[in-house]
Amino acid sequence: MRASQRGDSVSRYALVVFPVPADKPYCYRVPSGLVDKVRRGSRVIAPFGGRYLEGYVIEELEKPNFPEEELKEIYDCLDEEPFFSDEMLELTRWMADRYISSWGEALRCADPYGVRAMVRRIVSINREAGVDRGTVESLRERAPRQAAILEMVLSKGRASVAALRRELGGSGFYSALSALERKRLVTISHAVRKSGPKKVSYVTLAVSPEEAEGYLEELERRAPKAARALEMLIEEGSIPLSELLNRCDASRSSISALERRGIVRLERVEEVREPDERWEEEYPSEVELTDEQRAAFEAIAGAIRAGRHEVFLIHGVTGSGKTEVYMRAVEEVLKRGKGAIVLVPEISLTPQTVARFASRFGDRIAILHSRLSPGERFDQWRMIKEGRARIVVGPRSAVFAPVEDLGLIVVDEEHETSYKQIDPPPRYHARDVAIKRGEIAGCPVVLGTATPSLESYYMAQIGRYKLLKLTRRIHDIELPPVEIVDMREELTVKRNRSIFSYRLRRRISEALKAGHQVMLFLNRRGYSTYVFCRECGYVERCENCSVSLTYHRDRDVMICHHCGLEKPPPRWCPRCKSPYIRHFGIGTQQVEREVKRLFPKARVARMDTDAVATKGAHSRILNAFRRGEIDVLVGTQMIAKGLDFPNVTLVGVVNADLALNLPDFRAGERAFNLLTQVAGRSGRSRKGGRVVVQTYAPEHYAILSAKDH
Repeated sequence: MRASQRGDSVSRYALVVFPVPADKPYCYRVPSGLVDKVRRGSRVIAPFGGRYLEGYVIEELEKPNFPEEELKEIYDCLDEEPFFSDEMLELTRWMADRYISSWGEALRCADPYGVRAMVRRIVSINREAGVDRGTVESLRERAPRQAAILEMVLSKGRASVAALRRELGGSGFYSALSALERKRLVTISHAVRKSGPKKVSYVTLAVSPEEAEGYLEELERRAPKAARALEMLIEEGSIPLSELLNRCDASRSSISALERRGIVRLERVEEVREPDERWEEEYPSEVELTDEQRAAFEAIAGAIRAGRHEVFLIHGVTGSGKTEVYMRAVEEVLKRGKGAIVLVPEISLTPQTVARFASRFGDRIAILHSRLSPGERFDQWRMIKEGRARIVVGPRSAVFAPVEDLGLIVVDEEHETSYKQIDPPPRYHARDVAIKRGEIAGCPVVLGTATPSLESYYMAQIGRYKLLKLTRRIHDIELPPVEIVDMREELTVKRNRSIFSYRLRRRISEALKAGHQVMLFLNRRGYSTYVFCRECGYVERCENCSVSLTYHRDRDVMICHHCGLEKPPPRWCPRCKSPYIRHFGIGTQQVEREVKRLFPKARVARMDTDAVATKGAHSRILNAFRRGEIDVLVGTQMIAKGLDFPNVTLVGVVNADLALNLPDFRAGERAFNLLTQVAGRSGRSRKGGRVVVQTYAPEHYAILSAKDH
C-alpha cells in the first residue's frame, strides 16, 4: 500500500530506480533518521550491485513488497524537499516508455551534472588491527599489490579508491583491495559529495564609520597596512577578503587582529557564479510589430491567457522577427506570474539569444548548457528552482529545467538535429519532449523555424499544430539573391583546382573593398569522406540503401554504415570514365589558410569545435566579429543559423555537397535546411547582400529549392 500522507503514518520503505539499464524499481528500507526526508521525487544514495549509487524515489510504501530480511537500507537522502516534481516524474516516465530506456536513465536527464551528488569510496587504515610499516613489509614478497596499496594508504592516512586506482592501476588492483578488506587491514567507507553554493569571505565594519576612524591614528603608527584596509572599509563598507588583502598588500593576520578587537567582522556570503557567455550588443526594449508578427503573437497570447496547451509552428523566413514574437509571448507569461523555457539548438546561439532576452527581462534569466562549470550549473539551477529566474534559455537539456508554474515553451529552429540526444540513453528528441511537457503543464508550445521539419509541417497541415506564417523580413528588407556555381565547370572548363571558384573569390574581394564582412560556411556536421567525380559530380552510393558510401582511408574501402556493404573505390568514374574520381574531404582549417593566402590583408577567424574548445570562446569570437575586428569568419554549422550581423553582405557556401552526401536518408532535407539558414545570415540590413553556393550537383532539388529561399 502506498503512503498517502506524512505524519502518523510514516513510510519506512521506498521504491527506488537507478540510472542504469534495469527497468524495474527496487524496494529499500528507510532508516529512522531519514523517514522525514525521503519522499516521492527524492534523490537518495543506496547500495546497488556492490556499490553505492544515486537513485530516485518513485513511490513511498508503508509495507514492503519484498521479504523484510532481504531488504537493503537507504544510505542517505540528498534533498530536504523532493528534487523532482510530480510533473517531472510523469514526463520522465513517458520518456522511458517512448524511447525504450529505464525510468532511472530518463530521470538522470533531469538531474544535471553539477547538481547531482558524487559518491566516493574511501579507504582507511584499520587502527584496531595495529597496521604499521612492518605489516607492509610482511606483505611485500607474497602479495606485492596488497603491500603497495597498504603503503600508500598508510602514508596518506586515507585515500579514495579512484585515486589509488590512478596511482597503482593495472590488473589485480580490485582483488588486492578486497583481500586487504577481508584481512581487516583496511576499511572502506562511502563519502557523499553534494554540490553547494559558492561562499566568499567578506570583511565588514563591526562598528560605525565614525568609531572606526578613531582607530586610524593608532593603526597608522603600529600597523599601516591594517590602517589602509580600515580606510577602505570606511569608504566602501564591505569588501571580499581576498580583494582587500590584495589591494592593501596586507596579511590575513592583520585582518584577524582587527576582528579580535571587534573593529571588523568576517562573514561568509553566498556568491552566484555567472556563466562566461555574454553578448555585447544592446537591443531595443520595444519594437513595433509588423502585421504578421502581431497576428502570430495574438494567436499565442490567446492560448497563454486561457492556460491552454496548444502547439504553434511559426514558419518565418530568416530575419522575419521570430525572436521578437517569442519575447512578446514571454512577457505575456511573466505578467501572469508564470515561467518560460526557450530552447536553442546550439551553444553558439545561446549568448546572442540570452542577450536579447536579458536586455528585455534583466536578471530574471538563467542559462543552462553543457559547457557550464559544475558550480555555474548548480547556481543557475538553484536560481530556477527558487523562482529567482523565471526564464530559462539553453539547448536541449534545458527542457528539464525545474521551472515552477510553467506557462510557455519555445523551441527555436525546431528542425535542428542537435535537439536529438544520441548518448547516453534515453535517445530523446527535445522538441517532442517539450511538446509533452507542455501538455502535462497545460501550456502552449511554440516551434519556430525558417525551414520546418517535414513531420512538424505535416502536423500543421493536418491541424495538429497551428501554422503561423511570417513571409517578409523586418523593414521589408529583401532576401539576398543566391548564386549557384557549378564546380564541375571550374575544373573542366576553367581548369581551376582551388577550393574557391573564381566567382566566390571576386565576391569576397568586392565585399572586403566595400568594408563589409564575409561569412564562409563549410558543413562538417556528421562529416564523412565520400567518393565522387569532380568532372560529372557522380557519387558512389549504396545499391541497397541509396545513401553515400563512406570512404575509410586506413583500409582503402567504401562502407555503407546502414547495411554494412563494402566495396573498393573505383579508379575511373562509372558514369563519365573520368580519372578525377576520388575521396573528398575538406576542413575549416584548409579554408582558413586559403583565405589568408588569397587575401593577406583580411582579418580571418575560424569558428568550429576546435576553435571554441576553451571556455567563453564562442562569445569572444562572435563579439569580435560584431565589433568589426574580423573581416572573414570561417565556420561550421555554428555560424549557419540564428546570428544577426548587419555588416555581413556575403555568405559563401564552400561545398554544399558535403551536406548532400552524408550517409543519411534525410540528407536532402538537411542540406536544404542548412543552405537556407546560412543564406539568411547575409543582407540583414539596408546594405543588402548575396549568397554564393559552390556545388558539383547544381541540379539537385535541395540546391534549387534553397536558391529560391
